Amino acid sequence: TNDVEDCIAALDAAVAAGYADSSRAAAVGGSHGGFLTGHLVGQHPDRFKCAGLRNPVLNLALMIGVTDIPDWCFIEAYGTQEGHKRVSAEPSLEDLARFHAVSPVAHISHVRAPMIFMLGAKDRRVPLDDGWRYVDALRSRGIETRVLVFPEDTHALDKPQTEFEQWLNIAWWLKQHMDVKQS
Repeated sequence: TNDVEDCIAALDAAVAAGYADSSRAAAVGGSHGGFLTGHLVGQHPDRFKCAGLRNPVLNLALMIGVTDIPDWCFIEAYGTQEGHKRVSAEPSLEDLARFHAVSPVAHISHVRAPMIFMLGAKDRRVPLDDGWRYVDALRSRGIETRVLVFPEDTHALDKPQTEFEQWLNIAWWLKQHMDVKQS
């Protein structure tokens, strides 16, 4: 997607300008940013040492039947105009195949980066099962994962204690996997 290539171009520019070390790049994102993070580590597995995902969209074909924003799935898969035309309570087999093809799960076989996931148990936007299925697939391939499920949180993951715990854990994850030197 353009988003993925834009991020890679930005990373390359930051490295070329001396602002970033290409051997120590990580991707972190939530919701659509988690969708993008999943694509980045799947489509460019040699570029990222680790990743952090907050309530990520990982499989639109799984999400479409249970989300509170089914129209977004069509728009993400087909673009704004075509997506609006195709919105349906009963996606076709063609739609489901397209949803899968444009999802991070389509690239899961290429993922090598250790990944931490923060998931809200009461998320109606992105089903909890979406994250767990992705994690199970990574674990079956021996990819290191860590999962934190916040039992009282929805998609926003915005309770004060949750905010504290998730960012603390992401910082710990980055430190574990990015060869961070202590001064």
